[in-house]
Amino acid sequence: MEFEEAYNLVIDRWPTEIDISDVTFHSSGGATIPELVKAHDEVEAKLLSSGRQVLAMDWSVFQYLHAEAKKLHKESVYLLKTHNIDLAKLKGLYLENCQ
Repeated sequence: MEFEEAYNLVIDRWPTEIDISDVTFHSSGGATIPELVKAHDEVEAKLLSSGRQVLAMDWSVFQYLHAEAKKLHKESVYLLKTHNIDLAKLKGLYLENCQ
């Protein structure tokens, strides 16, 4: 499956916006973002039987959105637009996750 095909299959299942006002930052640099995790759990459940490449794309999208949500929240932006993705960065994550 091509990158773009996997991306389109996955991104179509994500909501277009996610409320990221409730974020807990950890001393390790990580963060807990409940609404993002909830959305990912719903997407992942729909894709579980879609194959390794699609699941790698799903995880890559989550990783990308998680990093963006952390950055936006620190900038006092509390709405994550899930379809504004830098595809070059996402492709790097995807290639790492496909190994």
